[in-house]
Amino acid sequence: MASQSNSSVDLDIYLRGPDGASLADTAALTLFTAAGQLYKQGVTKKGHLRWDEVAQAKYEIQVLAPGFERAVQPVDPSGAGALRVDVQLRPQTGGERAYPPPASDAEVNYVFGLYASRSGDWEQAKSYWARTLELLPDHVSAMVSMSEALLHENKALEAMEYLVRAEKIDPAYWRTQAVLAEIALRAGSTAEAVLHAERAMELGHEEAASAAPLLARALAARADEVLRTYLKDHPEDVAARKQLEDLHAPSEVRTSSEQPKADSREKSSAAASAKPAPRPGDTLWLPPDVDENVPPVEPGAACNLEEVLERAGKRIQEFVENVDRFTATEFLQHETLARSGNVTATQKRKYDYVVSITEVRPGVLDLQEYESSGSTPADAPGGMTTRGLPALVLIFHPYYSGTFAMKCEGLATWNGTRTWQVYFRQREDQPNKIRAYRIGLENYPVALKGRAWIVADSYQILGVQTDLIAGVPDIRLTAEHTAIQYDPVHFASRGVDMWLPQTAEVYSERKGKRIHRRLSFTNYLLFAVDEKQQIATPNSNP
Repeated sequence: MASQSNSSVDLDIYLRGPDGASLADTAALTLFTAAGQLYKQGVTKKGHLRWDEVAQAKYEIQVLAPGFERAVQPVDPSGAGALRVDVQLRPQTGGERAYPPPASDAEVNYVFGLYASRSGDWEQAKSYWARTLELLPDHVSAMVSMSEALLHENKALEAMEYLVRAEKIDPAYWRTQAVLAEIALRAGSTAEAVLHAERAMELGHEEAASAAPLLARALAARADEVLRTYLKDHPEDVAARKQLEDLHAPSEVRTSSEQPKADSREKSSAAASAKPAPRPGDTLWLPPDVDENVPPVEPGAACNLEEVLERAGKRIQEFVENVDRFTATEFLQHETLARSGNVTATQKRKYDYVVSITEVRPGVLDLQEYESSGSTPADAPGGMTTRGLPALVLIFHPYYSGTFAMKCEGLATWNGTRTWQVYFRQREDQPNKIRAYRIGLENYPVALKGRAWIVADSYQILGVQTDLIAGVPDIRLTAEHTAIQYDPVHFASRGVDMWLPQTAEVYSERKGKRIHRRLSFTNYLLFAVDEKQQIATPNSNP
């Protein structure tokens, strides 16, 4: 023990997790006097920090440990030559966070940033890490953490600048390789992603265990790419085709504990947790099913499903209230597909497109669509007319949202926009009011599952994708996949912006015939009122 006078004491602080074990992760400790003045700061190693020759007085130790609640421990070392202090930590929960001011110690600031990032406050974390790099420009961990924060903002190029610096300073730091793997994977460079992920695990050993799921994602993406490339040149290889299908075997969908209506929570949970229905055996011509391809979301970003549904529902109500009728020019490209997925015939059409939405009685909306080719009725390539695309957003209208089980998967970046990513699935105990096939005079409802991307700040619907929960044997419908992108259209005379379909793609298989349709819409008008309006760049303001 270090020599000391009678007026000082050595403090040994030990941090314990809920299980009583020593805290392995680094934590930041601040020692305050009884008057609230900062006396000392430091960081732990393996759950321990020692302060030598602390003046004998009453103190308060504040502990910030990533993933744990802030802890405060009073200390009275009067008369003691040495004092051991054990601090029990509790796992972090939700709620408001109070962050300390930046410290004069680089390591303390770095840990403050980790604490803020675990709380989901990436802006606060970035400010701490920026301060760390001001104090210690070669702090590699802070560089990599800054790159992770920038990647959450979809700023891959800025993130790469930090990673290049970090790799030059410390080529053996495994976290640099892990973030490089994530960037490569997002960019579609699967082979590069695999190399970086493997290198991260090689450098980090047990410490890099968290990179294992990243490596698995990279390997799966690489396998998918290799098989698809191979099958383009060897479509007759049944074994390889089966291997690709097995690679995309659907996984079980989990539901959020939050549901829009408490009395239907149990049934909605069961519906959203149901295993996805199998698709036709040969699916290479189809985009991935919404249950097979779950886009990544930001970790730690809390999503309140009830709030998202309420605010998105208000946007859809505003849309219905503002629309009596609108017109547009519709361009259609209809492709007939062979069993291999190759295009065998293409037809193109241009239509005058009119839509009206009315509330025919309380709780019931009626959407009507009309297409014509100038003065002549619209013909239907392939004997099929695609209608009801604007109606898909009505899934989130309060009249209809309760008929779907929903889960907010988290905060995502979709087409460069930060969005809430919401999964939905038709409930078995509720009537299907959204989509149906009309054959002759008969209607055949189809149950949908899908995913929507809802703009995080304005709660407008930016995109929707749907698949069939199951085929419809009565009309021999075996597959359908729809993807729609919405953008804002400004109507000057009404002074309103309405989010309307910009593009839509539909894949379907009925009676063994496969088709792909791509539709685009321009020249929107509010009926008999506005001049022509062009689709504008999305406005981030609500």
